[in-house]
Amino acid sequence: MSEHRIGPAESLLQDGEMQRFELDGKPVILARVAGEYYAFGGKCTHYGAPLEQGVLKDHAVICPWHHACFDIRSGARLEPPALNDLPHYSVSISAGDVTVSLPHANPTEPQGRATPADTRHFVIVGGGAAGSAAAEELRRAGFEGRITVISGVGNVPIDRPNLSKDYLDGHAKPAWIPLRSPEWYAERDIDLRLNTRVNHIDPDAHQLFIDGGAPISYDRLLLATGGAPRHLRDVPGADLRGIYTLRTLDDADRIIRAAESGTRVVVIGASFIGMEVAAALAEGRGVRVTVVAPEAVPFDRTLGAEIGRMLQQLHEENGVRFCLNDNVTGFNGQDGQVTGVTLKSGESLPADFVVVGIGVVPVTDYLEGAGLALNERDRSVQVNRHLQTSHPDIYAAGDIARWDNGNGGVRIEHWRVAQQQGIVAARNMLDQRETIERRVPFFWSRQWGLRLNYVGHAASWDDVIFWGGTPAGRKFIAFYVQDGELQAAAGCGYDRELDAVEFILRDALPLSPDQMRDPAFDLITYARS
Repeated sequence: MSEHRIGPAESLLQDGEMQRFELDGKPVILARVAGEYYAFGGKCTHYGAPLEQGVLKDHAVICPWHHACFDIRSGARLEPPALNDLPHYSVSISAGDVTVSLPHANPTEPQGRATPADTRHFVIVGGGAAGSAAAEELRRAGFEGRITVISGVGNVPIDRPNLSKDYLDGHAKPAWIPLRSPEWYAERDIDLRLNTRVNHIDPDAHQLFIDGGAPISYDRLLLATGGAPRHLRDVPGADLRGIYTLRTLDDADRIIRAAESGTRVVVIGASFIGMEVAAALAEGRGVRVTVVAPEAVPFDRTLGAEIGRMLQQLHEENGVRFCLNDNVTGFNGQDGQVTGVTLKSGESLPADFVVVGIGVVPVTDYLEGAGLALNERDRSVQVNRHLQTSHPDIYAAGDIARWDNGNGGVRIEHWRVAQQQGIVAARNMLDQRETIERRVPFFWSRQWGLRLNYVGHAASWDDVIFWGGTPAGRKFIAFYVQDGELQAAAGCGYDRELDAVEFILRDALPLSPDQMRDPAFDLITYARS
């Protein structure tokens, strides 16, 4: 262990301040809160973002890139998408000076194993964001019973947001995509059953049934089967080869192989998947891209027309063509391979391959007849604020879960939200009775090097207030307001301010439209007050 005398405790930092140091070649952040000093690792354990550029409030620091959150007192991860805790270092005051001792004092990954004394068996159906987060949280929380994760795909849980971004454009190596190795799960006695499909469940018998296997009994069950991509099955030619969707690692690999030989792609859908795929294939693979979508402006219903036009212009500046206010009426082909797309407008677009990105539907077909409460419109699973279904021993999280917020329910299809829900569900399977309300939604998108962050959830809004600039300048925050109350915010170039907005939403701090309009209003100071 090495000791580093940093400086006088009285004047080194003021309360609420943090500063980065390089100690023994490691980035270490020293922070002062309520007169106490804390030292912790300087890089977010997600993608390595510099945490001194984030926002510190009380004992929590938020990452400026993807909003992972950590407790500076212990390094404990409070919010995903980070999986691991931060390194945590001991701090002492000697002769009036702050001294930091290395190395770290606690492990940085969830630990724990099963023990014969704990006979409980918790089963998780789904190996995506929610399922993998729940399995890790069970061990992190000290659960010593058996954990079985049943996944319909053939690979360990992966970093799915990367598929449409760095992996598809060629910057992320295949080794970067798994969240954990198979050995990691085995070392923690997490039984990961891949390529396994659940046919149905029997809640009364506490059993589920899989293809070609004996019934599996459980004490508590988490349903986290996520979403399946929508298809255009009713469109003539939809069965041609070369028409892809993107959800799994295998899907991404098929698209990459198609891009290696094809030079023209039609992307159907101007959603986040569609637009990220368009950027990745054009920028990273050199493919000529045409985007087809029924709306007049991309992202109009999600982000508003001004941001949508900005992102469309960004794509067009880089050679992407758009066919908006239009729909696909047919796929053209030769020898069973797609060769083009016919549009409602009458235009025919040549294509060596096609990517369909028009959203997902909840995967809940195996729940028919199980007696659980399902939403009539989309067949999502109805859950309460503890993510508990209509059966007390069954929970649901992620894309299939519609939780009761007192206003018709809400279902959010975001990666970090699924991870958050997996964590909350796991804790409630252990009877901790945690609610989902204070878990603020967050997602990010990167297109042509521009990162857009979105915090909160605005199902609807009656006003969009811009702060710090406008989308035309590509540096701004957009506040989404309903009846004078902040619902969500999106922005580019204001990472710390959007960290602050997460604290504002988390702590239900009032933020008036006048404050949102004031270019001099200090969001960071207000959030930390």
